[in-house]
Amino acid sequence: MSTSRLKYLLQQWFDRTATPEEIAELQDLLQQPALDEPLRVMLEDLWQQFTPDAKLAPEKADQVFTQILAQERPVNEQDTRIQAPALTVAASRKRYKIITWAAAAVLLLIAAGAWYYRLRPDTITHTPQLAKQQPLIPGGNRAILQLANGNTIVLDSAANGVLAMEGSTQVKKAKDGSLIYEPAAGSDTSAKALNIITTPKGGQYQITLPDGTKVWLNAASSLTFPTVFSGAARKVELTGEAYFEVAKINRALNGVVSRMPFFVATGHTEVSVLGTHFNVMAYPDAGVQEITLLEGAVQVSHGKDIQRIQPGQQAAVPNQEGAAMLIKPANIDAVMAWKQGLFLFDDTDIENAMSQLRRWYDARIVYEGGKPDAVFTGVLPRSSDVNTVLNMLASTRKVSFTVKDNVITVHHHHQ
Repeated sequence: MSTSRLKYLLQQWFDRTATPEEIAELQDLLQQPALDEPLRVMLEDLWQQFTPDAKLAPEKADQVFTQILAQERPVNEQDTRIQAPALTVAASRKRYKIITWAAAAVLLLIAAGAWYYRLRPDTITHTPQLAKQQPLIPGGNRAILQLANGNTIVLDSAANGVLAMEGSTQVKKAKDGSLIYEPAAGSDTSAKALNIITTPKGGQYQITLPDGTKVWLNAASSLTFPTVFSGAARKVELTGEAYFEVAKINRALNGVVSRMPFFVATGHTEVSVLGTHFNVMAYPDAGVQEITLLEGAVQVSHGKDIQRIQPGQQAAVPNQEGAAMLIKPANIDAVMAWKQGLFLFDDTDIENAMSQLRRWYDARIVYEGGKPDAVFTGVLPRSSDVNTVLNMLASTRKVSFTVKDNVITVHHHHQ
């Protein structure tokens, strides 16, 4: 078999024009170790077509290889989702789990709705177990804004343009659907009016605060903030999860110009920054708050426990007063997956995984037979229907699921 045939079949697969026969031929070819090096080169070329500024490392070729082996054709040509296949892979072709954005990008570009499996050393067969029910609807850009006078605006159904005036601050919905606060020049900074933006379960939203700080709210979250920042510091209050890109603002205090600090309060914890990028996960039912720093510097205060974290670190703070926080390396990819529109599971336990689904699909979770000790690894778009996600989780064979109305029941398979 010439390498030109392999290249043709790969191109057909990337373009989603491969016939079932061509997919089967490609899968057979990829089982031949002699083609590993030509395969790597060809995947590199194809990757460059999608992202010319990024390099596809050799291990990413392995990950694409795994996905090709796992692929089945859609049930019909109108359904572009990849269906849940039974996957059999020999030990001699063991591949690795995806844990980087490069692999996630490949996933979204070439087969949205497919997944990778973390393989055991022996030959395995995975047949997902999911009772077929009407799927829950994935979330989207949904939020409610409460103005200072108590009036509310449903943002997802509001028209673009100016929504309200809060003092001299203009509140408007941009063409991309985000919310923007624009104080007029010379605004009265003595005003103390507060607004609250709240996302429901199954919602997310982006807002630009009066100082230019950008905030992305995850599902089931709320942010309380002033319509104009005044005084020596900027302060907001968060419940749930949000990613912040804090604008750098100068202040003059006693004739000295310095950065104006920005504070995020989450119950017993306060995050202090000057201008940086960070994520705060502070759901009341999570048991622990997580502050993850991507860029700049952050100080985290929890009672008398005050610590600084560096980029790439995470502060884990128990949701109780007086408990000590833990500083540890962060899994940035997993933390930021929600903002990138992904579910990214990397040795994620069942409770964490189901909590994400509960918030995003506005579902109720019921465990039958206890909570399994299974962990999950894989990436899927958050736009996937819930059955697709549950099929991936069911590939461990330790769990199966039934979906009825808004209830997901987790069935523990004791082995």
